Amino acid sequence: MADSTFDIVSKVDKMELDNALHQTQKEIAQRYDFKNVGADIDYSGEKILIKANTEERVKAILDVFESRLIKRGISLRSLDTGSAYASGKEYRLEASIK
Repeated sequence: MADSTFDIVSKVDKMELDNALHQTQKEIAQRYDFKNVGADIDYSGEKILIKANTEERVKAILDVFESRLIKRGISLRSLDTGSAYASGKEYRLEASIK
């Protein structure tokens, strides 16, 4: 007799992800500590790219984005972040949505 199995599938709501991303972009544009430092967060497909001139600011943008995800009801387990790395004169951090 075959055992029955089931898979649990958890999908991220794309609209809520977009809303969290746009809220993060607005906050970055308004906050004084992110002015004139090249701070930016972009989303294309399943990849999120965070850019700034220092590693600390990249991590601060990630914290803002994570707080927006939590407020929108998206689990942080669905966000797979890498480590910040230097790319020319700026630092970058790539994250993906599972």
